[in-house]
Formats: sequence, structure tokens, C-alpha cells
Amino acid sequence: MLILKSVNFEQREFQNHQLQASHPGQTEWVIGRSTTCDLVLMSPEVSRVHGRIVYLDPTYYFVDVGSASGSLLNGETIPIDDPHPLQPGDLLQLGQTFLHVEALVAPLSAAAETAIDSNMLPTQIWAGEDLLCRCCRIVDETPDVKTFCFVAEPPVLFCYQPGQFVNLEIVVDNKPVIRCYSISSSPTRPYHLSVTVKRVPSPPDQPELSPGLVSNWLHDHLKVGDRVKLIGGAMGNFSCLPQVPSKLLLISAGSGITPMMSMVRWVQDTLTDCDIIFLYSAASPEDIVFRAELEAIAAQMPNLRLAITVTRPSPKHAWMGLTGRISESMLPLMAPDFLERSVYVCGSEGFMQTTRSLLEKLEFPMQNYQEESFGGKSSSSPVSARSASEEGQLDATLIKTLPSEFLSASNGKNSRSDPLRSAQSASQNTASVIHFTKSDQRVLADDGMSILEAAEQEGVQLRHACRVGACGACKVSVQKGEVRYQTSPTALTIADQKAGYVLTCVAYPVGSLEIDA
Repeated sequence: MLILKSVNFEQREFQNHQLQASHPGQTEWVIGRSTTCDLVLMSPEVSRVHGRIVYLDPTYYFVDVGSASGSLLNGETIPIDDPHPLQPGDLLQLGQTFLHVEALVAPLSAAAETAIDSNMLPTQIWAGEDLLCRCCRIVDETPDVKTFCFVAEPPVLFCYQPGQFVNLEIVVDNKPVIRCYSISSSPTRPYHLSVTVKRVPSPPDQPELSPGLVSNWLHDHLKVGDRVKLIGGAMGNFSCLPQVPSKLLLISAGSGITPMMSMVRWVQDTLTDCDIIFLYSAASPEDIVFRAELEAIAAQMPNLRLAITVTRPSPKHAWMGLTGRISESMLPLMAPDFLERSVYVCGSEGFMQTTRSLLEKLEFPMQNYQEESFGGKSSSSPVSARSASEEGQLDATLIKTLPSEFLSASNGKNSRSDPLRSAQSASQNTASVIHFTKSDQRVLADDGMSILEAAEQEGVQLRHACRVGACGACKVSVQKGEVRYQTSPTALTIADQKAGYVLTCVAYPVGSLEIDA
């Protein structure tokens, strides 16, 4: 094992690194800017593959493999392909990045490594608890799309259904922020979890709107080795499991490809007997996410037919495939038997509305239609990907948890918190008293005010993300009282409802509540 400390004074970055065997018998490690390297140095002066560390018993050597900016060892230039031995205290300079050799330990034998590796394999399964994860790889998919790969600390086996999403928490300006992202990896590869994120600029016609806060932060700031938190377990019903249809039609656009990729990878790995047509729309050839992998999968899987269309062909990138938006003429051409298939759709709200209308016009049986979306407003589709109709329809007006009663305890902080005055006010103004037990705070919620809105008005911090009942980040347990919903809370399962959980962003109190938050 080789222990290094990297310093980049221009970027003000200081990191510790351990080069150890990732497989039995490994004695060589690659250093460079490429995310496929064993040691990734994200500095523009570092070449994509800059150099190698080689162990030849009993010495570690550094070799420059022809980097653009060259390498220095203790201030002296290292000729290309000339191995130089390393000692503790040596200083390597690669571009503007300095690597200080902290310690050198001989690699273990292959037999010992195999034993240690097998003992270090995770045995615990992710059961839905909050989970600290380390970013272990970042892949540039397109100019504005990156895939972020995470492993858990301590290691666990990631268990989820292909197509589900996770809630990711990061800290921006010293404040925790949560956003939901579809999982692009497959549960058949449980040692890591990946999300694929598109940079989100302000709309061209509405520059006053804010760009994507978390998505852009991930692009600009998250580095290999950084840590994020997964809030709760994987969520959502947008999945080909548990009853895999015999014939699938996957339709997606832009970054809506991410849950589709998870399902396709799952079908490929499990050799499931499922006939798939994958219709994907991208803005231009360079915007095709996972293009090389998709083409390779299509070549390997006889039961997958891939059709990609671009809406803005570029003269800089040759394109001989389909062009234009998915239309009434294109769909039957690419999927002649689409009426016999189960259809999964993911993309922007406008894309899904257009696709939904197109299928309805072509008299597609909409009971076989599912869609997925996280943004903006909740879908009005009668058969939504996370629709409660898949698990038993919720009562849209009232969901009972436990018998409702006004609280009698008093904290005597002020007139708004006094339970007697709160109860009187509630009876006169149809306001409800909400008691948050963990912080022991009582607030009033006026008629038409959600639990989350009432909490924010009084400065009570509740975890939340989407604000439309789709992500489940705001799920809390109601110990006493009743709530109502204007629309079905799509992120709640039947088991959640029976256990007394509600979504504070879309749940409205009916009378007084006692909440475990």
C-alpha cells in the first residue's frame, strides 16, 4: 500500500490517498485526470493518463507515460518511460499538483489479498435507513451530463428495484438540501449505486429563474472522495418489477433515460426473457447519454431493439439515424406492435404530456402506461408511475391515522403556543394545532395550510425536497390526529399509510395533530 497526500495550491485542495490492491495480485496503479484511473487528479495540467506507480519487490517506482506537462521528482524532471524509485518523504509534481509520499508498505500476497477482500465484502443489506456514501467515480457522459458512483461507508449491499429513485442530501452554503434522482445503476451490481445528473441552466426565455441548485452543485463541486448522504431507502413504483412484462416499450428523452438504463441493465444482467424496444430522443448526437453502452448492449442482446432520434442534428457530428420528435408516424414505424406492449415514459413534463396524448390518440390501452417525473407539479395522468391506484386507491379527502383529540399539555412559551388559546382559536377560525414532539413545539395551521407550510411559518425545521408528494423526503409519523390530501400522496406505500406515516408537504391537518418530528 502506498500512502500519498496531494496538494494543489491554485485550487486550494488537500487530499489523502491510499493506493492499495483492488484485485488480487495488483502491482500497478494508473494516475491521471481520467475517471478510470486508480488515482484521479482533477487538475487541467494533469494528463488524462499521466503516469503509473509500479511495485517491483521490494520497491515502488513512478513512471511518466508521456504526459503533456511532464513530471518532477524532488524538483528533477523525470524522463518519459524511465522508472524512478520512490522513498518516504519524496515529492512528486504532476502539473500544479504535488504528491507527497507519506508511507510505503509492500502489497500483500495474492492469497492474503483474496482472504482480506472476501472478509471486507459487505454483508449488510441497505434497509432504507439514512446512509453516508463516498463518491468513488465520476463519469462525463455528455458535455452537460455526469454519472456519480457511490459506495457506502461502512459498505452495504444496495437493494432496490430498477427504475426507482433516491433522495440525495448535500450541504450548500451550510444548509442541507435534498433532491431526488433516479438510480441509473442496476441492483444486480449491488456494491455501488449511481445517479446520472444533467446540468440545469435557467430557461432561455426565463433567465430570471434560478438554475438547478443541487444538480449544478454536483457538477461544479463534487469530487471523487467527497461524501453525501442518502435519505431513506430507494423509493418509487416506476419499475418493471415485480411482474416483468413480456414486451416492453421504453420511451425517454434527455436525462429521462436514467431509470430506463437501470431497467435495461437489470434485464441484461439477469438474462430475463423480456422483449424490449427502447426509443430515446436526444437534442443532438453529442447529447446521447450512455450512447456507447446502449449500442454495445443492443449488439449483445437479441431481445433489445434500440431506436435513437435527435431533434437538432449538428453539422459538427455526423448522424445517419432518425431525426425529429417522436410522432404519430415514427412510433408505429419503430414499434409496430406498440399496442401490445407495456409502455414506460420518462422525461420532461412537456415531453410526457405530448407522449401521453400521442398514445391516447393512437388508442393505446392506458392501463399499460406508466410515467415518471420529479419536477414542478404533480401529474394529472389517471395512471401515474407512482399512482396509488397501483397499490389500492387512497381516500383523496381524508386519511385517518389515530383518533383525533386536542392536546392538553402546555409549554407556556407565548400566546400562539399556549394550548388553551390555540384550541379556542382553532374552534373559531378552523385552524389546527400541530404538536411537533421532538422539538416540543406547537404551531397553528390555518385552513388550507399544509403541515410543512405551517412548520416553515413558525421556524420548525422539517426535512423536505420536491414539495409535491413525489419524493417521500418529508415522510413523518402521525401519532395522533387525522390528515387529508387534495391529491393522492404518490410516495406513500400502503404499508406506510397503515403505519401512520404522512407526507407533510401535501398533508393538511384535520383538527389537531401530534407528529413525531
